[in-house]
Amino acid sequence: MFFRLLALILIAFGGGITVGGAITAFLTILKIVPRLVQITETWKRINLYQNIIIVSFIGSIIIYFSNFNLSLPKFVVAPIGLVYGIFIGLLSSSLAEVLNVIPVLSKKIKIKDNLKYTVWALLGGKVVGALIFWLFLK
Repeated sequence: MFFRLLALILIAFGGGITVGGAITAFLTILKIVPRLVQITETWKRINLYQNIIIVSFIGSIIIYFSNFNLSLPKFVVAPIGLVYGIFIGLLSSSLAEVLNVIPVLSKKIKIKDNLKYTVWALLGGKVVGALIFWLFLK
């Protein structure tokens, strides 16, 4: 029994190190924080960004492993969902910007003149997909 518990602890610890390393590599290689600081021109607050990332990771871990439930009314949850959706949209847009997905796509399929329509189509597809998921499938 002791060895089984020890094996589970070691597996969980190894998984945590793997996921933590992947997230750190993601944030470091894509230079998400420096790019955010550059866009917002808040170089003096870079330590605040680092502390917020650490606290949010720890808070996410605590919430994930507990029976945390807010049971908020719908009129409170709707703005929170809107802000969360904006965050996810900005994160995916910044990832696409860093990886140069849209310029490469426009060159490959030769739509350089109609690039704004492509961006609007991507945006519309994300919104419609999210609405279908949250309104009908969830």
